[in-house]
Formats: sequence, C-alpha cells, structure tokens
Amino acid sequence: MKNIKIIGIAISISLVFEIIFNYAFPKLDLQRSLYSFLFHGFILIACIFIAVNFKNPSFSRIYNFKKGLVISIFFSLFLSLYFFSYHKWIKPELLESKRILLIELTEKPETIIDAKEKINVNPDFYSGKSAEDLVEMQQDNINNLLKPGKVFPMSLFSFLFIGMLFTVIISFLKYLFRNKIK
Repeated sequence: MKNIKIIGIAISISLVFEIIFNYAFPKLDLQRSLYSFLFHGFILIACIFIAVNFKNPSFSRIYNFKKGLVISIFFSLFLSLYFFSYHKWIKPELLESKRILLIELTEKPETIIDAKEKINVNPDFYSGKSAEDLVEMQQDNINNLLKPGKVFPMSLFSFLFIGMLFTVIISFLKYLFRNKIK
C-alpha cells in the first residue's frame, strides 16, 4: 500500500512538472528534454530512497531491491506512456521541430570538421568512411530515433536503468549501515 502511495506521488509530481514546464516554456530548445529527464530521474531516485529508508524496518537487500524495482517499473511505464501519448497525439510537432533543429546542426561546417577529427583520431574504426558518411549516418539516426514509437522504449529503458541502479546502491548502503541506523 505504501508503494502505491509513493508511486502515485511520484507520478503526480512528474505530471505537474510536465504540465507547468510545457506551458511555461513553450519555445523549443534542445536542452528541454535533458532538463525534463533529469527532473524525472531525480523524482524516481528520491521516491526509491524514501521507500527503502523510511518506515521500512527491513534490511534485506532482496526485499528492498524488489520494493525499488516495483516503484521503478510502474513509474517508468507510466511516464513512458505519457511521453509516447504527448509526442503522438498531444503535441506531435515537438519531435518534428527537434528533428529539424538537430538536422540543421549536422549541416553546419563544424560538424564536418568534428567528423574529420574523429576519423583522424581513430582511423581503424572509421575505415572506409568519409566525414560526409558520418554526418549522413548521424542524420539517419536522428530521423529514426525521433519518433513517438522510439521515444517510448528509450525512456522506459532509461528510467528502468536509473531505478534499478539506484535501488541496488540504496539497498546496499542501507544493509551496509544497518547497525548505525538501528
């Protein structure tokens, strides 16, 4: 029951943040997704920390890992579904605008210079590739990744990974310091 409350609070905070963030800063810039991701990652970590450390008498690493994993799964799934819905139906032009901005960045002369430097630093890895090939591959990746169907698994995996990693760390630290906590 406590996990459900924590998951509900985490999802509510994240949704309120998204609503405020999207209406307060309607202009698209490339850091917007990063700020959103960092905020949601922090909320997930904070909720796992609270669930494992407060009003939880168990020092079992497995029990605490399960608790954090359940929170991570539900939080990640719900938030990823929200991102998919947002980019698919609510504001589909957002990903298209971001795609155009990123493609424009790859068309700048500095991108070709950076690609040539990468080839010079590691010629064996880029054998047979020109700087133009690298830029074209980057543009193909941008075109393939910035679709609602790709946003869902990327955000799901990212939040699950963060949740699992910090669950392991927090559970281990609680177990390690169990004598000091009692």
